[in-house]
Amino acid sequence: MKEFLKKADLLGLALAASAMIAYSIRSVWTVYQTIIIVAGAALVVVSLILKAGNIRTSLRRRSARFGVNSATSVVLVVGILGLLNYLGAQHPKRLDMTTEKIHSLSDQSVQVADQVQQDVRIKAFYPGGDDRAVRDRLELYSNRNGKITFEFIDPDKQPQVAQQYQVTVYGETSNPFSGETLRSGTLILEMAGKTERIEKQSEPLREEDVTNALMKLVKGETKVIYFTEGHGEKRVADTDERVGYDQAGKELEQESYVIKPLNLVSEGKVPDDAAVVVMAGPQTEPFPNEMDMLDAYLNAGGSVLLMVDPPPAPSLENFTKKWSIAVGNNVVLDFSGAGRIFGTGPEIPLVMSYGSHKITERFNFMTIFPLARSVAPLSPAVEGVTTEQLLMTGERSWGETNLKSTEVAFDEKVDQKGPISIGVVASKKIGDNKTARLVVLGDSDFAANGFFGAQGNGNFFTNVVVWLAQDENFISIQPKNPTDRPLTMTESQGRTVSYLALLVLPGSILAAGVSVWMKRRK
Repeated sequence: MKEFLKKADLLGLALAASAMIAYSIRSVWTVYQTIIIVAGAALVVVSLILKAGNIRTSLRRRSARFGVNSATSVVLVVGILGLLNYLGAQHPKRLDMTTEKIHSLSDQSVQVADQVQQDVRIKAFYPGGDDRAVRDRLELYSNRNGKITFEFIDPDKQPQVAQQYQVTVYGETSNPFSGETLRSGTLILEMAGKTERIEKQSEPLREEDVTNALMKLVKGETKVIYFTEGHGEKRVADTDERVGYDQAGKELEQESYVIKPLNLVSEGKVPDDAAVVVMAGPQTEPFPNEMDMLDAYLNAGGSVLLMVDPPPAPSLENFTKKWSIAVGNNVVLDFSGAGRIFGTGPEIPLVMSYGSHKITERFNFMTIFPLARSVAPLSPAVEGVTTEQLLMTGERSWGETNLKSTEVAFDEKVDQKGPISIGVVASKKIGDNKTARLVVLGDSDFAANGFFGAQGNGNFFTNVVVWLAQDENFISIQPKNPTDRPLTMTESQGRTVSYLALLVLPGSILAAGVSVWMKRRK
């Protein structure tokens, strides 16, 4: 019996390990596991007591001292690693090594999160009280700003809380075609008595969903963007590829703006709640009193975006000259060959040079402008008005003034040599605390449905409106889509990689270990 008890330490350790393994699988601790742990510990203690003499004798040996030193080193290393792991868990830091930073917040989301000055509490109602993807998304915001916190709630286990917040969208469904499990959930964002709701029906939570909800809380007000009508302007409700602004309108609504049409003739003035008035490519000349209304609105500290297309569309130069902006009677052509990239010709100039302005700060996208005319600062400038060039075409472009001929050629006597300015920002101080803001662009087609998603067009348009609405703290680059970079290998290359990973590397480590062991034995 005594000999058996001397060897019982292994049995005791096995019993303790089995109890811990059972707990890790079932996540339930029972009285039986406690008994097993106690019994195992008792066997280990009894075994060590009975083997005390043998242990003391073994420790006097030279090999034992080396073993103790090695064990101490291992314990120290494990202890240091454990401490580092604990510190890492308490103070997590993420490093996104992807090229497009797809696992990080976009510039826009960072700026919105930084604007949060009061506590924002997010309640995420999801089945089972958790969702890994949603948690990862929300952690990006809470790590950026500690005032943003979140908690998960299981609506089935806490129905009173779900009822309090009127949560009805949550659960799991199965896609009958793919068998994929689709999860639905609701997020409630609260800040200083204000609430925003995000409901996701069988679709993943997107970064822009959270950012837009935060933006609404931070702004604390809903600004109205008016689009003029009555002279052939592009309409937000139109889904046509060439003349519709449906996508532009949806993007502005995503930015928490309200979009409304405006007929200045019937309205008689610019509405008092207008944050920005947009005139998108009128095809006929507006009445003089309509432009007077816009002028009065600007002189009261308003903001206007005016987009004028090439002839025969009106230039509205009588209005723009009051604001120190000259609109050319030409069509800008670009013979750099860049248009071929998009399957077009010289009539679609490419812009890669931008003015030093808040609208284009950190803007590194190309923009394309189908059928544009020149728009440049007026010289001499109107007193009190400050202008800045916003968009410049390339060196191999010019402003063609011969609009009747079917053949074009640069004429240095009448044509304007590139680079050509096709966008200008004008501002004017109104009183002590107001500033009139005007942006004039030589094209309206660039933001139409067919071109809104091309390169940086949509981003540029949105930035212009956001700046005009005096929300420049929210101007930034939109999130990028991840680039697919597949690794393609031949069959023989695949086998080589497999052999390296499965045989050569493990074999090398094993051979090194055997070699060290044999040297130590000698």
